[in-house]
Amino acid sequence: MRNRWNILAFTVLGLVFVGMSVYLIVHPDRTGVVPNYRNASTHWWASQNIYVSGTHGFLYAPSFAVLFTPFNLIQPAVLGEIIWRLFGFGLFGWALWKLARVLNTQHGRLGITAPTFMYIVLLAVPASLASLNNGQTNLSLSAVLVLSALALRGEKWTVAALLLTAALILKPIALAPCLLAFAVFSPVRGYLLGGMIGAVALGFLHPNLTYSWHQTVGFGHKLFDSYTPENLRVSDLFGIFQKANVPTPFRVDTITRGLASLAALWFCWWKYRRGHIPKASWALWVGSCIILTVFNPRAETNSYVLISPLLAYVACGHLLDPQGNKIAGWMLGLACIGLMCDGMGKTIYLATDVWLKPLIVLVVSPLLFRAPDSWRPEKIER
Repeated sequence: MRNRWNILAFTVLGLVFVGMSVYLIVHPDRTGVVPNYRNASTHWWASQNIYVSGTHGFLYAPSFAVLFTPFNLIQPAVLGEIIWRLFGFGLFGWALWKLARVLNTQHGRLGITAPTFMYIVLLAVPASLASLNNGQTNLSLSAVLVLSALALRGEKWTVAALLLTAALILKPIALAPCLLAFAVFSPVRGYLLGGMIGAVALGFLHPNLTYSWHQTVGFGHKLFDSYTPENLRVSDLFGIFQKANVPTPFRVDTITRGLASLAALWFCWWKYRRGHIPKASWALWVGSCIILTVFNPRAETNSYVLISPLLAYVACGHLLDPQGNKIAGWMLGLACIGLMCDGMGKTIYLATDVWLKPLIVLVVSPLLFRAPDSWRPEKIER
């Protein structure tokens, strides 16, 4: 069987999804965060307020409530839950497939015979299980970040802008990669600006424009209120300090996040100005993943699915390349498995909650800064 590796990879993906679906059917009340999406979509078309007071609740743009409508209309509700997760997990699997193609192109492998896709699946999927179980948008956002980086790498500016706009609708924190792309990649600016205008316009898809305007204003207030969430175990750099009972003043917290964002901007700009668009796209992917995890004031343990495809890609690049750095490859491979710590049983979960995942990313992040050879311009397939 020439394609046995791919069959095995798709089998793994299928078994994971079937297992989750069966669990949902048996426990239809264990729906994770999807009820927030359902309520927002229902309230939107009923002209009711979708933003409650406080730092939690529905934290997405009105356009997300609009786009979630087809999933909300599916009955029974558990079927809608399953199809919503199929959308996110399918998109995630497609992104991993695209990454495997990049690595196979570098080494002249045929996609149907190489084990690359299987290895990437085995390394990237463990960190996705919590988001898949909860039905979070993190799963879709992770895939869109991968596809956006690939589009920028290939100078497909329209596609990149559409993907980045989709990322922003999926989660407001995706403003980070959107701003990086807008600031650094001049050819994408017009398309991205148009995409953002379209996303805002989508949030006015309602018979009552006054209601839409009030919800848009409410979304802005919600963003500011949710910056410092209450009763949330934040799994970022400062979550490590809090776990160790080391106090960090709010000003230090904010300044550190700001400096990290500026560093990501400089990193992307420096690569782009040196004439290396693919390397700049790599810098944007790396910088976005780190900002959205280690320096995200609302990062949860589930958020680390955003970086698992990146770790898996670099790990496989080293391990499959005869000239690769095997030590780095094994370190990154172990990091991928470590990002599954919240799914390794209650004992491990309680022992590693909040602090381990950001620590893992901080330790291996120096291995990510250099763009792999597989990301070189001459390897791009048009």
